Amino acid sequence: MNKLFIFLPTLGFGGAEISLSRVSQYLSDNSGLDVKLVIAKKLDDKLELQISQTLDIEYLNSSRTFFSIIKLTKLINKEKPDAILTTLPTPNFIVTMLKKLKLINAKVFLREANSNYLNWNKNLKNKIKGKIAVFSFNNSDANIFISHELRDNVEKYISNKNNTVIYNPVLTDDFFDKTNEEIIDSEFSNKEIWITTSRIEHQKGLDILFNAAYDFLDKKNFILLIVGDGSLVDTYKKKYSDLPIKFIGNVDNPLKYLKSADIFFFPSRREGLGNSLIEAQILGKNIISSDCPSGPKEIINLFENGVLFESENVNELIKTIKHFQIKDNNIVSPETISKFSVTSIGNQYLDFLLKILE
Repeated sequence: MNKLFIFLPTLGFGGAEISLSRVSQYLSDNSGLDVKLVIAKKLDDKLELQISQTLDIEYLNSSRTFFSIIKLTKLINKEKPDAILTTLPTPNFIVTMLKKLKLINAKVFLREANSNYLNWNKNLKNKIKGKIAVFSFNNSDANIFISHELRDNVEKYISNKNNTVIYNPVLTDDFFDKTNEEIIDSEFSNKEIWITTSRIEHQKGLDILFNAAYDFLDKKNFILLIVGDGSLVDTYKKKYSDLPIKFIGNVDNPLKYLKSADIFFFPSRREGLGNSLIEAQILGKNIISSDCPSGPKEIINLFENGVLFESENVNELIKTIKHFQIKDNNIVSPETISKFSVTSIGNQYLDFLLKILE
């Protein structure tokens, strides 16, 4: 039996952690592989994803991901996995560096979800990050990208040709069950519900949406729900206190809010793919999204639903909202939805891993 390590910095609520924890569980339950989830840093329980007890998890208990190198190397050489799958820049660099230095002997697979590489030449910091990323991609055995645009752009900079595209596993077995839960809040009554579900960080472009919302204070009876948390929560609460915004925070079931939305907004400055955008598509929501690199356009085209506006252009977003027609029911193809199921994505990971391991 092949042994697979899946190495993550934390089990936080980020899209990368959610996606690979789902892949880990699927492969553990269905693939015949011996799967171990290796986590660099333990978070408080309330900040961590709830993972099935059937999944083998080992915490390295490091204060930062980079400081886990020694413990990770010892664990790899002790248990001798046939393959290691990682995601995010620091884990990717750690594992490929160990392989390059011949300190470990395992096939290395990198999953990449970040479109920062489109900005490699903007400043010195990004140039350094870009060179580290190129090193990682070129010294892995294979790379997995979560959108075609992302893969195509990164391939301009790397020589490694063992690359594939696998979307994120958004459609879980209990996805539609979670939409049965109702929101009971009189504050939302008789109002047009605008919503976005994301981390509250600069990358996510919430300030763009907030600035556009000012134009509709006297024109629409709306409330804007922000489902998620992040470093800019307090800043935005103060700066945009005169807008009808409700910060929901991190919740176990964001789908119950998403189901109730009249318009779903996705104003990001950059993305890998956009899990919440896919969730909104599966639910047939009315969608307004930025055309940022590198996922929204691909998802909008795939589902044939939603409107794009120029990324970071507040005036164009205002114009888009003004002319947007809300529909009661957007029909979504079951075949399109199935592309994002955990089963479909898990099998794609399995096929790709086994192909490289042969």
